[in-house]
Amino acid sequence: MSVKTNEEIIKHKLHEVEEKLKHQDFFSHYILETLDNFAYRYFDNPKKAEQISGGVTRVCAIENGIKEAIKLKIPELRAGIADLVKRVSKEQGPTILREIKVTKRLHEASRGGIYEISARISFGHPEHDFKADTYVEKLSTLNFDDDIQFRNTLARKLEEVCELFC
Repeated sequence: MSVKTNEEIIKHKLHEVEEKLKHQDFFSHYILETLDNFAYRYFDNPKKAEQISGGVTRVCAIENGIKEAIKLKIPELRAGIADLVKRVSKEQGPTILREIKVTKRLHEASRGGIYEISARISFGHPEHDFKADTYVEKLSTLNFDDDIQFRNTLARKLEEVCELFC
């Protein structure tokens, strides 16, 4: 029975990960799973992450009332919430929508690509369709040379944009 060195173990694991990432289903599943994990950290009662089109994956949560959103010190959000309170009474139940989204701009398996990562808070009750002046957003671009780099960088980029929720 041979004893593998740490270097051999790392090479073997890296090869396994590369093989899995070559399959688009695994790549999509990885993004969905990562978004679910972030939703669990940043949202109360999030919906399940979903792929809403070929290159767009998102997770969101509806917040009933403005209690949590009003705590944020973002001037545009505070102004939007003030407008929301004028339009929708407490009895009618104003809502805020929080969303984390990953959008593919370019991706060639094993060759890298570009993804846009965003976090948004909508005060456009009741539709929450992200029309101009109905939301605030934080964006980041993830440029990567290979799928391993994407896998190792996605969480950091999500963390950056999710600062919007703090």
